Amino acid sequence: MLALNPEVPKDPEKVDRIMKSATHIFAENGYLQAKTADIAKAASVSKGIVFRYFGDKGHLYLATVEYVIEHLTSIADFSVWRDANDLGDMIERAVRYKIELQLQYPDEFTLSVRSFGELGSLPEEIQGEIAELWRNQTTMGMLELEQPVIDRMPIRDDVDRGTLQRLLSAVADQVFGDAQQFMQQHPKAKIEDFEPIIRQIQDEYRILEHGFLK
Repeated sequence: MLALNPEVPKDPEKVDRIMKSATHIFAENGYLQAKTADIAKAASVSKGIVFRYFGDKGHLYLATVEYVIEHLTSIADFSVWRDANDLGDMIERAVRYKIELQLQYPDEFTLSVRSFGELGSLPEEIQGEIAELWRNQTTMGMLELEQPVIDRMPIRDDVDRGTLQRLLSAVADQVFGDAQQFMQQHPKAKIEDFEPIIRQIQDEYRILEHGFLK
């Protein structure tokens, strides 16, 4: 989203300070209550610089969510997922690891969770971009992390890998929908509050792995 105003020169140090202060203030107050003036003050820049770099508060929020996703992705240890024995084990490992990360990066996780629940209150011009951003992150991430686990599993010879991936994609889409609905109802939820959804995912994977016939 830094490409929003590509013709405007941007000081990398100022951008970094703005992103860090925006992450904290959006996480603490939510989109509607967060004030651009407070973000600028915390970043030691003028309010004009914030608008010059990002255009408006909505696009600043979008850029901040993108920043958070990139940051969490850069520090995540994906072997926690990829080294799992099966899909159920992978989900359990992932939840525990995310709780650990949440304790280390509370603002980043709070904002990532809030960005689900706040979709309806965001400006219309960025609602679709935020939703698509998280949908792509969820779907692509799950498939990439699941694939090494699937490759180690004794899949039947008559199972088409493309069909299996489409089934897993459908589950990923459902995860996104369930998480979004949950966050709309519980905007201050923490990662561990997703445990019922995680158990549901585990049940769905168990059925995919073992079938549903006696």
